[in-house]
Parts: sequence; structure tokens; C-alpha cells
Amino acid sequence: MVLTAGLIGAVLLAPIARADSDDLSPAQALFTQMQRAARTLDYRGIFVYQDGPSLSTLKVEHGWLHGKEYERLLSQDGARREVLINGDLVTYVRPASKSVVIMHRDSHGGLPGRIAAETGISPYYELALGASKRIAGRKCRMLILKPVDEYRYQHRMCVDEVNHLPLESEVIDHQGNPVERLLFTELKEVTGLTPADFKPPVLGPQYTLRWVKTNSSGEPESVTSGGSAWRFQPDQLPPGFSIRATQLRRFGSSGDPVRHFVLSDGVATVSVFIATRKHPVQVPSQMERSGALNVLTTSLHGALVTVMGEVPRVTVHRIADALTYTKAD
Repeated sequence: MVLTAGLIGAVLLAPIARADSDDLSPAQALFTQMQRAARTLDYRGIFVYQDGPSLSTLKVEHGWLHGKEYERLLSQDGARREVLINGDLVTYVRPASKSVVIMHRDSHGGLPGRIAAETGISPYYELALGASKRIAGRKCRMLILKPVDEYRYQHRMCVDEVNHLPLESEVIDHQGNPVERLLFTELKEVTGLTPADFKPPVLGPQYTLRWVKTNSSGEPESVTSGGSAWRFQPDQLPPGFSIRATQLRRFGSSGDPVRHFVLSDGVATVSVFIATRKHPVQVPSQMERSGALNVLTTSLHGALVTVMGEVPRVTVHRIADALTYTKAD
């Protein structure tokens, strides 16, 4: 899953929660410090990322320059892959296929382990402090985000006690098994970074460049076209999940429009893609899993529907079951 178009889960990065520090518990205060550090510190590091049975090593460079976030992720094993973040744009460079894809960042994160800032006030998770330990030669404190029901995973982070960056991040399933893990092996704060440090590599003419165009909105509970509409039944969705954004994307050589819904409980994010073709599609429902990511592919009223997110299977199924289509008269 690392460095693909569905980079590291679709984590909805909300603005840092604003609250009086006197109103925060020690766990909430540490969480807020972690969110701020992950976004605004300038640093370089190397980390190991485990996605189910798959292990990858990546190099990261991160900067907060002139009020704008920059990040570069570079694979250190396997095929060379690179991801660059420049504010609200993300660029994927894949030398093996000689391709470059650019899209608006939206729910695409960057570094694994980031969690939405709504965590501290969410009624669907309990936030608690754990023990201290050492990672990459640095002392860190465990921060545990425990779900209150079956529709969410548990998250564990070890937060640096000095700079508050998450040195380790784990996603835990309901059997207590880690299904995704990030662990820094090297990390240091740096100074003197400039936007030039985050420019894409110089590529030859053999590379193909593709922009994924989107038309975004954060409003609707449904999408209507020609009198027909796709809707989610709110009372059928898992508790706490609601639509946070919808986009119209164009993928592939045909450029066929694909409707993209983003649903979230403030921590976990689920994407729903609805591809309507000229000829109706009928496929059997199929569930696949890669680490923390569950993906359901099915068809509904002739459209190909894909539901994916770093949530338990039951959540993916329930979101798919809540999707309805009303055809125009």
C-alpha cells in the first residue's frame, strides 16, 4: 500500500483542534502537541513501514515553510517510488512505469501514522497515556486511542518526549494484532530547508504526466445527476460516520467520471468510488485486505462500486449497504 495512488490509507487531516490547554487532559494535551509537531517541524528520517506481512523502508524529509507543508517520501527498497507534497498538491513518481501522477491532496496524507485532530473530542474513542520507552535512541511516551465499538481500529503511538513527533505508530485489530506499523530508525530535526528541496526530480521525455482532475464539495449527503441520485442512508451508516467531501474524478484513458465520497468519524476515513459506465456492470461482491486496509468491490444499479478504508470489514460492509440509488422517473 505504501507509495501507491491510495497512499497509506485515506487519513483525513483536519486542522489542529483549538482548545484552552487548561481544559485538556494530559493525553489530549500530548495528542495536540503531536499533531502540531507532525505538521510544522522540519526534519529528516528513515522509517520502516509494515503493512500486514509486507515491510518497506522509506526516507522522509518534511518542512513547514512560509505557512505551507512540504514533504518528500522516497522508497529505499524494491522499485524506486517517490511522493512529494507541496501544500495541497501531491505528486507520485514511479520510474518503473515512467509515470507521474499529480492530484489535489484532499484526504491523501503523507507520512503514515497521522490521525485527525478531532480525536480528542470524539465520543467514539478513548484517549489514554501509556508507558515510556526508547525508539531510535529517543525517549517517547505511549498514547493509546481505543475505540468504543467494533467499527474502528485501535491506534497506538509513541510520542517523542522532546519534539513530540510520533516515533512509532501501530494500528491494532480487535484480536489485538498489529495490522499496520511505522517505526523510525533514524530521525533528526533540521534547519535551512527551502521549497527547492522538495522539487520533483528531473524526468526524461519518456515519462507520462497525468493530472487527476477533481471537482470537490464538502456539503451534500447525495449526488444528483439528470434527476438520478446516489445517497447514503444516515441511519444505516456506522455510528459517527458521515460524508465529509465528495469529488468527481476522471481516471484511465477513457476519462470516465468517477464519483468519490469521503466518509469519516473524525479519525478513520473511508472512500467510496462509484464508476458509471456506458454499459451496466455486474460483478460479484469481493472483499480484499492488505494490512489495515479493507477493500470491497461490488456493483449497484449497473455501476462499479469500491469501498475502501483502514477500518474493520464490518464497517466497510455497512457503508456499502447504506448506499442507495434513486433513478429519475
